[in-house]
Amino acid sequence: MTARFAWLSALVAGGTGVAVLLAALTFLPASAWEGFVPIATALTAAGVLAAVLLAAWAGERLARPLRTMVRAIEADTIGPRSLHEFASEAPSEIVALVYALRTAHGRLQRTLAELERDRAQMATTFQHMADGVLVLDPDERIELANPAAARLLTASVTRGRSLAEVAHDAELVEVARAARGTAPVTRIVELRSLLAAPRRWVQVAATRLPDGKRTLLLLQDVTDLRRAEVARRDFVANVSHELRTPVAALKALVETLQAGALDDPEAGPDFLRRMHVEVEGLAQLVTELLQLARAEAGKLELELAPWLPGELLHEAVERARPYAENMGLHLEVVHEPTADVAVEADARRIGQVLTNLLANAVKFSLRGGRIETGARVVDDQVEFWVADTGVGIESELLPRVFERFYKTDPSRTGAGTGLGLAICKHFVQAHGGSIWAESGGAGRGATFRFTLRQAT
Repeated sequence: MTARFAWLSALVAGGTGVAVLLAALTFLPASAWEGFVPIATALTAAGVLAAVLLAAWAGERLARPLRTMVRAIEADTIGPRSLHEFASEAPSEIVALVYALRTAHGRLQRTLAELERDRAQMATTFQHMADGVLVLDPDERIELANPAAARLLTASVTRGRSLAEVAHDAELVEVARAARGTAPVTRIVELRSLLAAPRRWVQVAATRLPDGKRTLLLLQDVTDLRRAEVARRDFVANVSHELRTPVAALKALVETLQAGALDDPEAGPDFLRRMHVEVEGLAQLVTELLQLARAEAGKLELELAPWLPGELLHEAVERARPYAENMGLHLEVVHEPTADVAVEADARRIGQVLTNLLANAVKFSLRGGRIETGARVVDDQVEFWVADTGVGIESELLPRVFERFYKTDPSRTGAGTGLGLAICKHFVQAHGGSIWAESGGAGRGATFRFTLRQAT
């Protein structure tokens, strides 16, 4: 643009010079024309040539820095330093343009830096979200997914794979398709993975993105909430069941006594004895519920002290021995660590754990069976165990034996409250240990193990 303007200026200047020269020549006599015309023509041509050269030099002087800036912008090498160099070398006519470009460049760089910072923050948030996020294209193929989605779906969530191929769940695909309307869709879906993983409940929120083509799925794991709700319902049902029988028995006994049995010298004392048994059972249930509630709330107070594993084992065995001998069972401590090994424990709580495990072993062992208990050092811990030759536990039931009110033998629902093993679990966990059950199956006995830290 500048070069064109310079050339136009040169032509105008040259034409003006010629016009002025011709106007001056009109006042010369005719005799002078013949010698002056060649001179005038040469001078005019020289003036036009000089004007053209001057215009070319001026145009190149203006165009050179502009071309340099254009090449720098195209190569993305322009910056504050290069703009400063342009401003120092450029003619005064374009300095203002360079400074304006420098200001715009700085503003653009700040905007890009803010966008990059926001993008990095969003990417970090996206990668570390606890909820899974999936973006599907119109063909229900994954465009975007975060690690949480892969964990929930227990599959490799890669771009380009279809949702049905990844999730293996028709209900989840149905929710994604239902979001094709204008209103978002929210539903709780039970994911059934093909892998050997536990079932999970996921709250799925599906909505269309503003482009009207892609679908956003938000997956929130509500498994713990669902299990807590189920546990709450089971707890209420189990407590009601455990209370119904003794309360009904007490009611019947009281009504019978009121009807005249109290005056019967034989029936009266017998009924009172039965009432005492039912009240003892209710008191035990309430005590165990309170212990369990305190343990689950983390309010269990422990009186920790160093104890020899053998002392804890022998005390529990002597307490359970009369019951075992009455059932025709052989009970003994088969192994204990050396005297220089001690555990950090609350003797009363761990004694209750061992007593509960021994009582269960006696309860589910057949006459003539054998119960063994002992302890051994494993790394920096001491492992206790109680093994019996009783009815055993099916492998699929092993993870549930420590649940509240759970009983593996439905035919013996009246034996105990079903809280003993749950209390054992919380007492051991309060000590920082772990507890688990092992069994070869029905009729092959069971072994319960738990660990405690060694005393330092």
